[in-house]
Amino acid sequence: MVASWLDGLSREARKYSGTSVRTLYIGGGTPSVLTLTHWQELMRILHANFGLSSFTEATCEANPNSLTPELLDFLTRNHFTRISLGVQSLNDEELRTLGRIHDSRQALRAMQLVRESSLNLSCDLIFAIPGQTLRTWDYSLRTVMNYAGHISAYQLTLEPETPLARHYDNESLNAEGYSLYRYAQYMLPRHGFTQYEISSFAPDGQECRHNIAYWHQENVIALGSSAVSYLDGVRTANPRTLSAWLDGEEPEREELSPRDRAIELAILSLRTKWGIERSRLLPELEAVIASMPSDLFVITPERIALTQKGMRLGNAVWCEMLGV
Repeated sequence: MVASWLDGLSREARKYSGTSVRTLYIGGGTPSVLTLTHWQELMRILHANFGLSSFTEATCEANPNSLTPELLDFLTRNHFTRISLGVQSLNDEELRTLGRIHDSRQALRAMQLVRESSLNLSCDLIFAIPGQTLRTWDYSLRTVMNYAGHISAYQLTLEPETPLARHYDNESLNAEGYSLYRYAQYMLPRHGFTQYEISSFAPDGQECRHNIAYWHQENVIALGSSAVSYLDGVRTANPRTLSAWLDGEEPEREELSPRDRAIELAILSLRTKWGIERSRLLPELEAVIASMPSDLFVITPERIALTQKGMRLGNAVWCEMLGV
């Protein structure tokens, strides 16, 4: 199937041929399982269609069990700058609960491999795992920050019909996760990690530039099945199955009205520490913010941003804003 995927990727990339891109992110799924031959073809496709010489950042996602020195060497030679590693936890029981196929020893080995390379390391961690404690969460955070210059902390969310959803529910996990998330907000800044986005912590200057483009509503070209692009107010979502995408099924297209773009920009911008410029905020959204508790926001004459508490209660803030 990989050869077919590469053929489909080549056809789709040609639609945007000649576009100069600032950042590249290869992920969603596990690109580290591709062979080096597949990687060579993937990079040939990208070089043939995009101005990759202007890269400011190039990231590849990887899982601990499939990251190899050979891949790291290939990525380094092809001007990648970051690895985003799906560590999730450094507690083996928690990894088994999540159904991950790596263990803590493999995660530590993978982090060490990246540290020995010239690539920057970002690690994903999950909190609110059933059975997780403050002690195990603290261990994962403290260990990972010794290797990584960027940490993404995500709360476990259960999808319907998944094995964990048969035994747990999101409401109970949300309650358990609140204190763990708050602890990350407390502990990481004391070790030089700024919370620059609801789920993202990094020392100043090591933020993920690619992800910041999403929060600032910049143009994004996305390739592959299920990929979602955003270009000048138009969002296109590719078919969700590989077969439909390979068959050339047309993507879903949504053209956002100026009002919808403004609401979305406010929500996305408020995910970040920079917030939104008040001059770009709809009056009705500013009125909604004024009606909510003041300790959720930092308000200056120029900008509005969320406080740490506001970030913890971000979903409630978005719901109020979407109701205007």
